[in-house]
Amino acid sequence: MPNYIAIGDIHGMAQLLEELLAALPSEGELVFLGDYIDRGPDSNAVISRLIALAQERTCHFLRGNHEEMMLSALDGPNFNFTMRAHWMLNGGSQTLDSYDGHPLPPAHLAFLRQTRGYLSTEEYIFVHAGLLPGCTPEDTPPQHRLWIREQFLRSNYDWGRLVIHGHTPCKSGQPDIHPHRINIDTGAVYGGALTALVLPEHRFIKRRATPAG
Repeated sequence: MPNYIAIGDIHGMAQLLEELLAALPSEGELVFLGDYIDRGPDSNAVISRLIALAQERTCHFLRGNHEEMMLSALDGPNFNFTMRAHWMLNGGSQTLDSYDGHPLPPAHLAFLRQTRGYLSTEEYIFVHAGLLPGCTPEDTPPQHRLWIREQFLRSNYDWGRLVIHGHTPCKSGQPDIHPHRINIDTGAVYGGALTALVLPEHRFIKRRATPAG
């Protein structure tokens, strides 16, 4: 029986999310690693589905750098135009399009604001981007948990628990498995798969978009 099922970066791929959820075991707590929005076609539907899912089974929703960009744009003083431009260039326009130009519903904003920085258990650390080598999740600055790449990816540091993360799309299209970390961002929004990792079995479940035509 799985204890946890981690789900990688969704990025507005609502249909893939539905297909993946249908394939998951009914047991186990779901841990979503962030980046629910931006770049893909239907961030609106993704958020609606996740809100509903939290009423069906135990879920943990982590914050990704894309949620952070959006909230910084919307919550900044006098509507932060610099952060809005940054968000737009990184897929924010697709997110707004999915709402047909309307403001995000209060329930969607509340959901995104309640996302957390990481989840620690006895055996695992779940985080969006990664951790600073030598630092605990608590001591790793939030910006690093959201944005870190090479300093984390090139490290062989042992955090004493397996780190499960996303954020950096795996160029191979397959999960990136190392002794102390596993990356399950397999590039769903770029034509790759949306991947779930079932723990402790270390079993991967994937769903990939069917090419048109």
